[in-house]
Amino acid sequence: MKKNKIWIIGLFFTQFGCSNVERLDTTEVKEEMDGYKIKRVSPAQIIEQVEVLGSQIAVTLTKDFEKQMKEASQARTEEICALKNMQVIDSLEKKYNLKIRLLGQPDIGSNNSLYAKEKEVLEAYADNAMRKLPLSNNIQEIDHSVFVYTAPIGADKGVGKLCFSDDSGFAIWSIILNKAEVIKSIKPKK
Repeated sequence: MKKNKIWIIGLFFTQFGCSNVERLDTTEVKEEMDGYKIKRVSPAQIIEQVEVLGSQIAVTLTKDFEKQMKEASQARTEEICALKNMQVIDSLEKKYNLKIRLLGQPDIGSNNSLYAKEKEVLEAYADNAMRKLPLSNNIQEIDHSVFVYTAPIGADKGVGKLCFSDDSGFAIWSIILNKAEVIKSIKPKK
């Protein structure tokens, strides 16, 4: 009788002790926790990462913009120029916690939401475009917490003419990156 009780109790523990509980996937949580680890990064590493992220994003935006414009009706063209209903932009903004703007000549005088440095850079781009000088990417740090990465869109793409009615064809991507997000995206050296 005593042996039967031991067997029953043993069977009970075996049955319920080895349950088939579904394991949780912790890789996402682990990656998020890695992002919160204290990292020692230099200002040069941060600027380098801004350049890498900004240039990758600008290339992606330009390719998507060209693709969207090829298939667009007049109404859709206006939406595209206003960056509305653009899945690539929405996903990039969500993934990197950033803000993307398409800027051109008219924004110099009328866009009050621009940072002062951003406006200065925009004026310099416009001046260089009028003089037919080469345009290159630019990085500005604002208030030690935000970076503005600007990348010109080639006049041959026609974005300036189409979206801003500007004969110079001048248009730029303005990508506003949060410094904390840039630091999180830097992979630690092992």
